[in-house]
Amino acid sequence: MITKAYEYLNKDRLHHIDMLETLNRGIGEVVYADDGGVVLLNTGYTYMISTESEETLEKICAMIKRPELIAMHQARLVPLLQEKYRYRHTMECLQCAYLPDEKLDEKLPEGLELRELTPDNTEFVIKNYDHLSDEKYIIERIEAGMIGAFCGDEIAGFIGTHAEGTIGMLQVVPEFRRRGIAYTLEAAMINRMLEKNWVPHAHIVTTNSASVRLQEKVGMVFSGETVTWMYDE
Repeated sequence: MITKAYEYLNKDRLHHIDMLETLNRGIGEVVYADDGGVVLLNTGYTYMISTESEETLEKICAMIKRPELIAMHQARLVPLLQEKYRYRHTMECLQCAYLPDEKLDEKLPEGLELRELTPDNTEFVIKNYDHLSDEKYIIERIEAGMIGAFCGDEIAGFIGTHAEGTIGMLQVVPEFRRRGIAYTLEAAMINRMLEKNWVPHAHIVTTNSASVRLQEKVGMVFSGETVTWMYDE
């Protein structure tokens, strides 16, 4: 099935870069693959689905119980999934990827330096990250490799990756904003992924225009289609 999955996903590589990287990084498995679509199980609880066919989607839904998380790659089919599973939340995202091999400049303003975060920084991340306060998940992401911008012992900002492999969790403390720190943090994370021969990629909420501009500034390119996350919490 994995050969069939690659054949399908590579027909639109940019739109499926998250699914391709799931396979390339060994953080997921193929659940279903044929000429009409592909389903991956990523990190044990996220089902990543791509199909243009309502018939294929019905077949997929018959195979899997109600997933904790779905990343659906065709927006027009989201209502069919929602009708079946009745999730409390949906979040439509733009998908982007950094495709060059060249590393980016990680230069920070004078007096700041980049360092890895440690579990001792968990409370700070929870307090300052706007979108998630799950302590277990935050510790997991810190241990997976979060990067901090430090001014002495003070954290000016941080960035990490989500469990499915996307770059995210980017936050700059208000008093340190407008100094290029967000760019440097993202550049640093991109560079670390390039060192592992990974394709850096991210999901950006469609309404987050500031983040879209940042992705464009670091050289990310966007897919013409969106990915919709569906979940309860």
